[in-house]
Amino acid sequence: MRTGPNNSRYDSDKTIQETSGRLYLGPDEVEPTLLLSQECPHPDKGIPNLVNHPDAHFPDLEARLRPLAIPLGEPGVDDWLATHQEDGQDFQQYLVANPVRRDSERSTIYLCLIGELSEPQEGIVDRTCDYFRLFFDVPVRIHKRVSLETVPAWARRKHPITGDKQFLTSYILQDLLEPDRPDDALAFLALTTRDLWAGDGWNFVFGQANLRRRVGVWSLARNGYPGSSAEAFRLCLRRTLLIGAHETGHILTLQHCTAFRCVMNGCNGQQEQDRLPLSPCPVCLRKLCWNLQVEPVSYLRRLASFCMNEHLEDGKWFERAASALERRGSSNG
Repeated sequence: MRTGPNNSRYDSDKTIQETSGRLYLGPDEVEPTLLLSQECPHPDKGIPNLVNHPDAHFPDLEARLRPLAIPLGEPGVDDWLATHQEDGQDFQQYLVANPVRRDSERSTIYLCLIGELSEPQEGIVDRTCDYFRLFFDVPVRIHKRVSLETVPAWARRKHPITGDKQFLTSYILQDLLEPDRPDDALAFLALTTRDLWAGDGWNFVFGQANLRRRVGVWSLARNGYPGSSAEAFRLCLRRTLLIGAHETGHILTLQHCTAFRCVMNGCNGQQEQDRLPLSPCPVCLRKLCWNLQVEPVSYLRRLASFCMNEHLEDGKWFERAASALERRGSSNG
């Protein structure tokens, strides 16, 4: 499956594209952390009394949860790390990147829904909003709905082989989302029923995010129809949560995780993606707890409760992690 030329040039807007699971950063001649720091808020902005305190870095969290972390083994021939050289990102590297973070000025996630949704798909959106409220600890609001017909002809196509109808991601990011991004948006995300592609040389993309402009898009098209059965609903929900949380994690400056099984792992396709957990590894969990300044045990318990209510096996890891931290005392106490 073609995913685009390896030597393609990238635009200067720091776009991340999940293309058949493949991720591209740009421009390639600039170190990502340097570029990310140019237009990101200062990490102390908004809650200086918290982030400057040593305990606000949750120094013991990684060590206490390390027994629950599952190291990544040797990648399969078609897996992400078999074809991509990535160094990963530890906690100190994350801080040096001066990450985009929640603060008093960027405090809400907004959604733009593109396309008419069936009743089961509306249920997926409702639960996605609920999950994002817990995972990113911010209000989530549907900002607007857009019909498929409003997308201009130049931003749509039929896939040359499969005939699938697709929308151009750059139109959604630059023309639809960016001009209308609310001032208090931590992220402004589009979710569409239509498949996506990223321009010449691209087959399809699961999603795409622009870190500097805090906009992103992902699609329901490859997640299965949730109205077929209860099992199909759970599968569609899990895929939607996974892609959406992964993309929004990138907007918060989390790079791909290369050490452990993690929601921030890269993937090369649907099979590899379905093996990924909804949960962050201990390293990425520490990044999220620092960014959002949440208390880890109650944060994990809320996520565990959501997953268990939706009959998602991922809830077991969240509960085990909460219990491990609770037994050994608060990680920031």
